[in-house]
Amino acid sequence: MIALVWFLIGLQLLVVGLYAYRLARLRHRGVPAEAHPVGRTAIVLVAVCAAPLPALLTIDAPLAAWGLWGVGYTAAALVLAFADASRDLPSRMSTGPA
Repeated sequence: MIALVWFLIGLQLLVVGLYAYRLARLRHRGVPAEAHPVGRTAIVLVAVCAAPLPALLTIDAPLAAWGLWGVGYTAAALVLAFADASRDLPSRMSTGPA
């Protein structure tokens, strides 16, 4: 069971990192705000971050596992906040006043 916990936490951190990279690339390329996938991002991040929780609660998980899970969950919240805030910012490709 502990291997499952570590696998799910690793998956959580990987997915959060990939979404952060993808959203940063969208912002860097100047993709219009309407194209930012905040709804899908929120669903995926919440699902991936909640996946390790049942396994963490059923076993006597080490403190490091709880800490990494918290770090991943906090990082997911920051990625989602960045995605939501970037919708309100003008893109680099836009012309004229925002």
